[in-house]
Amino acid sequence: MSGRVLLVTVALLALVSTGDAFAQKTKIKADTPQTTIHQPQQPQQTPPQQSGSVDPDDIEQILDDADAAYFVDDGQTPDYKRAFELYSLAAGAGDPYAMNRVGLMYDRGEHVDQDFGQAFEWYLKAAEAGLPSAQSNVGSMYSAGDGVRQDYAEAVRWFRRAAENGYGYAMYSLGDMYLGGTGVAKDAEEAAAWYQKASDAGDANGHWALSLRYLYGDGVGKDSQRAAELAYLALTNGLQVAMDEFKEIGSADTSPNYRRAIQELLKRDGYYDGGIDGSFGPGTQRAIEAAFGSAL
Repeated sequence: MSGRVLLVTVALLALVSTGDAFAQKTKIKADTPQTTIHQPQQPQQTPPQQSGSVDPDDIEQILDDADAAYFVDDGQTPDYKRAFELYSLAAGAGDPYAMNRVGLMYDRGEHVDQDFGQAFEWYLKAAEAGLPSAQSNVGSMYSAGDGVRQDYAEAVRWFRRAAENGYGYAMYSLGDMYLGGTGVAKDAEEAAAWYQKASDAGDANGHWALSLRYLYGDGVGKDSQRAAELAYLALTNGLQVAMDEFKEIGSADTSPNYRRAIQELLKRDGYYDGGIDGSFGPGTQRAIEAAFGSAL
């Protein structure tokens, strides 16, 4: 299983500094795939095992079993205790993916008590071992000041390192840093360039952030059609902020051409059969709900 997917980025969705509607608004600690969280009533912390207790040939099976316990189908309850014990075993043996997973569980307080300091330490170990998702997580911890002194310059350094290793969410995060002038000189064009890279890498947050740049002409030329295409791509890739903003579009400062373009895309893909009027009434809203996450 050498092509193991590197899951989970802890990230800061920064406020887009345009003053316009349609802005990323929340700090998320997201996971893929989505799971329903069921916390045990009395979490018990299990310290990671030492590397000498694990045969390297067993690591992949340990990780498979840990993922099976953690990632479950909707309606099922994750076994966080078993997942934590197994990830800890592999992390103690030096596996970067497992280190990142242990960090995540401390970060979110899954089975163990929430502990940002422990989360940061495990993310950093995985990051220093070269795991791009962990490098992005370290950047996010520095940006938020979770488990470590807030340091925007260090956040930028780690996001850039992860981005150079091809991690799309880090590219998006760098765009946010440039957009807000956080840890770097404020530069709307550079922000848009990083959002473009994130979008090209398939990151849904990159799609959405870049759509806002085109919608309001910030760092790129205003282009309502391109803005609609990117926003729709974020929606169909399951980005919750896109869904939430489309629900509020009636009070948002968006052009009729943009709204009509969204309806045309919904109609093209069979989700909508109403008029192309830009009104975003009940029929359009139902179509948006049906399209949400359809590309996942």
